[in-house]
Amino acid sequence: MTELNATIIGAGIVGMSAAAFLQRSGYKVTVIDRLPPGEGCSFGNAGGLAFAEITPTIHPRVLMKIPGWLMNPLGPLTIRWSYLPKALPWFLAAGRNAMPDRVKAITEARAALALRVVSDFETLLKSAGAADLIKYQDTLRLYDNEQQYQAEAGERETKKSFGFEMKRISGDEARELEPALGPNIHCGVFHGGWYFVTNPGRAVKSIAADVVKNGGAILADDVVSIGREGNKVTHLVLKEHGRRAVDKLVVCAGAYSHLLAKQLGEKILLEAERGYHMMLPNSGVSLSRSLTYARTPGAATPMEMGLRLAGTDEFAGLDAAPNYARADALWTIFKAVLPGLNAPDEATTRWMGRRPGTPDSLPVIGPSRTTANVWYGFGHGHMGLTWGPTTGRLIAEAMTGAKSNIDLSPFRADRF
Repeated sequence: MTELNATIIGAGIVGMSAAAFLQRSGYKVTVIDRLPPGEGCSFGNAGGLAFAEITPTIHPRVLMKIPGWLMNPLGPLTIRWSYLPKALPWFLAAGRNAMPDRVKAITEARAALALRVVSDFETLLKSAGAADLIKYQDTLRLYDNEQQYQAEAGERETKKSFGFEMKRISGDEARELEPALGPNIHCGVFHGGWYFVTNPGRAVKSIAADVVKNGGAILADDVVSIGREGNKVTHLVLKEHGRRAVDKLVVCAGAYSHLLAKQLGEKILLEAERGYHMMLPNSGVSLSRSLTYARTPGAATPMEMGLRLAGTDEFAGLDAAPNYARADALWTIFKAVLPGLNAPDEATTRWMGRRPGTPDSLPVIGPSRTTANVWYGFGHGHMGLTWGPTTGRLIAEAMTGAKSNIDLSPFRADRF
């Protein structure tokens, strides 16, 4: 019997999940990344398993807010203006995808991805002995006033139509649940499907350790180029290890994935939606669940390492230096929600990561359209942790010809 071999580029949650599910399908797997498992965006996200977040990131209501956000360099969304010409095609495409017919189709596709998020995560973490990392407490969304609450009525109705009920509670009920909340909170709603992970980096490292335990290999290296003969990839050229033969290739390289796809003749609109976090080991507040705040995008999540404040979108390309004032701005935002929040101290850390975002808020999942032995799994934007294990399973099913529970055509590589 011929041995099945798969090489995966990328050791984040998507790449490691693909490796784990491919092993279950009989593949011998090798994962290549210049960083250790879980050290990219998988390390620094807000920790949410946000399977109820089925509406696209950019929809008509958000589109109306973007001009105002862009006027504030520390606001929820910013573009470094020198980078705008390069990002313009992405934003024009995002505008087209914010039209009602596209929002409906995108929402349906995102809802399909949500179907087995929790069970796919449980499959991998239970096998890795790390199931305790998932906390089954629904995230609470907070509002300062009734106008904020009513502004999101359309999104709540959409979620309800897909089975995600957002239950409203009063400000006093919210404070009873989470005593750290301040008096300005008018009301709250449960998201209807948004759990959290108490250490996203450890979750990925646990899956990676399980992959290695089951015979997989993880190689620390940079991919310099992809070699092809005809319509098949034959080898990779690595910075340290030179030429490496490839049988089947899976590209899960996050915000760098489109550069690899370009070598295969595929044009994919992908931007680094740069997000920030502040980690507060000495936060001074205690939370039992993750919080989001309607006034500005972002989340506060209790983790093993302390309280993580995460969010914002910055378009500045892959290589621009971080602007950690954006992380500090998160503290200012959540201080209004959590009055007892301690100021950053010497134990506080700040982080910036590059989310791989597509203009239609859908990842690229499935086969390359130009190369017979290549599959893709990237472009998850703000949903990488949430959809990572499910993407890994879907890739394994696509590669083995197994029947899938969803239609992959909305995620095809040639849709841009």
